[in-house]
Amino acid sequence: MEASTAEPAYLYQYTPGSQPAECAAQSADPDATIFRSVEWSPDGTMLAASTDSNALRLYDLNDLVTRYSENAALNATLAEHAQIAHGGPLLSYAWYPYMSRHDAATCCVAESVRDHPVQLRDTGSGGVRASYAACNDKDVLLSASAVAFSRDARSIYAGYAGHIARFDVQRPGLPVDLELTSPSRRSRDGMKGIVSCLAAGAMLACGTFGGQLALHSAGSGLRVWRVPDAYRGGGVTELRWAPNGVHVWAGSRHSRSIVAWDVRDLRGPWAVVERDCLTPQRMQFGFDATGRHLAAGEMDGRVAIHDIDAPERDPVRLQAHADLVAAVSPHPYYPLLATASGQRRFGPDAPAPANCVRVWSLPAGYHDSAAPGEMTRLNQFMADCMSVGALRGFKHFSAYIRSREEIVLRVFKDPDNPPRSDLVPICSSTVHEHLHRVHAGDETKQLIAGARGRLAQPFDVSDASLAADAQGVNFLIAGYQRYRCPYVWLRTDHERLVQLDAGELLDRDAPVELNTINCWRNYDIRPWDVIVEIVCYALDPWPENPFAIDYAYFDKIPIEERVVATGAMLEFLRRAYLRRYFCSEILLEDIKRLQRQHFHCLNALREYQQSAVVPRD
Repeated sequence: MEASTAEPAYLYQYTPGSQPAECAAQSADPDATIFRSVEWSPDGTMLAASTDSNALRLYDLNDLVTRYSENAALNATLAEHAQIAHGGPLLSYAWYPYMSRHDAATCCVAESVRDHPVQLRDTGSGGVRASYAACNDKDVLLSASAVAFSRDARSIYAGYAGHIARFDVQRPGLPVDLELTSPSRRSRDGMKGIVSCLAAGAMLACGTFGGQLALHSAGSGLRVWRVPDAYRGGGVTELRWAPNGVHVWAGSRHSRSIVAWDVRDLRGPWAVVERDCLTPQRMQFGFDATGRHLAAGEMDGRVAIHDIDAPERDPVRLQAHADLVAAVSPHPYYPLLATASGQRRFGPDAPAPANCVRVWSLPAGYHDSAAPGEMTRLNQFMADCMSVGALRGFKHFSAYIRSREEIVLRVFKDPDNPPRSDLVPICSSTVHEHLHRVHAGDETKQLIAGARGRLAQPFDVSDASLAADAQGVNFLIAGYQRYRCPYVWLRTDHERLVQLDAGELLDRDAPVELNTINCWRNYDIRPWDVIVEIVCYALDPWPENPFAIDYAYFDKIPIEERVVATGAMLEFLRRAYLRRYFCSEILLEDIKRLQRQHFHCLNALREYQQSAVVPRD
């Protein structure tokens, strides 16, 4: 393993004093109105911008995106593709999630206009395709202040004052569900006030002008919590799900912060990034295509780009406008950034407004990150751990997935007599049902028939069962995001393995001191590196090959599972062999032997499939 000598770098990095990004296109507002928001279409070919002149302006950027992908010149003037006028203020809009310019049926947006029902608008003609209306108990039309499509695009969510409605896209008219956000006006339970913003993810995230946040899911109601006073400002005006699906980012007006919450632990903010927003108007932010950076506008005309893997780092800032940046929207696929500026100014000495929409081409180094953030590396580390947890057939250990952040590594004390739950197959074979119809050779019949096994008793990975396990030494490998680094805990045999100084007390909850974990931040450490050290730490003497294969296991599982299991094991052994451990030569011999067994079983299964007689109905 070689140390990574490159310094961590932002993907949006630029040299101070030089132009950080190229303005690819721009459009000034001839009517001197304020741009409220800007949003790329899901296919990245159109741009929607709402203004306080009650209009939604649509820009066709397909040619610009095509020229960017072909490395052609980008300077251009944005030309309006269409302009949708409304009879009142446009409060919220949302693109159809599966919009494609090649399918006219998907080119639409859901809109919420004051004193109007929610409408589905055609982005080509501007006409109304469908209307969705919700009324209160007095049969008075409710005016939605926020709209959002569900992830599957089958439903439209609308937020009102004291209500949340769900409409079926294919059934215009009344909502399928209309739920109160609070039992009554006097009740202190639930979410109070006007629903100001919605964000659809695994659950529906809701925010109010009163500074409350809630998670809504069908059948379970609302899970409400309040933004701390230090970050509340004048109410939540923007919500975004992070690409990882577990963090909700909330921005408030009259606030200097954008706050992230981990939906698995709502006791406090997961992360906070600074954003200058001391204004009553909404200021939009968004995530780039990599899911690693958050771009947010500021009042001095700059765009701040934060690394959400390391929120404590100072953001990279680029000067985008001469006035307040009201909206920022990164392109869903390319390093392009759409920004909109403008704010209302009063008084005889007020400067002229500088309202415009611009599309920025970010630096060429966007895709070339020398050193990914710690959170990105940790997510990759745990993804590799999940792949190891799905493997069976090791002689000295077995790994079990306990959660998306935890795996249990069970090192066998007696590798020659491993526990029964790791010897028998996980499920029974379906091939035996048609053995009498197979016209293959005797060798193939014997190979298939010999794989019949019993259903395995799953290994209990609870803490109590691990502590009572007498056949293995159990370790917990965890990559908790709050620590930003993997750690290993010992769950059994503390007295034998933990060395204590004179007078030192045994702390069973302290992580194990491993060289691989200590070097994780500076070296390219993979889970198999940690496993080698753990196996050598738990067994005395060290095994010649920590990744030795238990071939008896593969002989006992059904042939269909055997083909898949040996293929997955070969891919893992290939990765381990490339690390050049002390056991590389022995590992190579295991790879060769397992390859022969894999292809032998594959040929036998193929012969069975070609010779089996399909039963008639």
